[in-house]
Amino acid sequence: MNTRVLIVLALIIAGIAGWFFQQQAEVTPPVSVGPSEVDYEATDIKAVQTNEQGETEYELNAESLRHDPNTNQDIMSGITMNWEPSAKQLYRIESGTATVNQETGELHLYGGFSLASQDQQKTTKNGEKIAPITVTGEALRGNTQSKQVYSEQPVQVVQGANRFEAASMTANLETGEYEFEQVAVMFTPAERQDKALF
Repeated sequence: MNTRVLIVLALIIAGIAGWFFQQQAEVTPPVSVGPSEVDYEATDIKAVQTNEQGETEYELNAESLRHDPNTNQDIMSGITMNWEPSAKQLYRIESGTATVNQETGELHLYGGFSLASQDQQKTTKNGEKIAPITVTGEALRGNTQSKQVYSEQPVQVVQGANRFEAASMTANLETGEYEFEQVAVMFTPAERQDKALF
């Protein structure tokens, strides 16, 4: 009699298990594991790039970096770059996101950027101190090997008390030469004074 009771209990448990199985929703497909789009990742990056003579060309700090093997680009976020393209020129570049191709030197900053010349006590022929120039915008492209950058999007330029906007910009950072297109300047004249000039 004990076996009959066990058989009946087993049939009841099998019936309940079958009912639970039918109440279950569709089975989700298994997760497919494929090759990753990322070759390597790192955080809190501090890097130094040198030229052939071993002199520092630029120092780079980034919050994170990941390498895409398909495009051979390093994609960084939260970057700060101190770039010295020549002995007379020093720049600080900040950007939300940047890509760099180490082989070609191609550089693409996007998500907002700031390019600021660092004060190296430059003076005019008359001995007047030249104020550093700061260029801000949404995207900047360039090449660390040719030491040239350009933006095809609007930029804002500040140098001392002077400010203006331009539709695009090209710069040779090695020589410190800038070229701006479609410049817009806001001019506020002094208040009018009703006085005789003579």
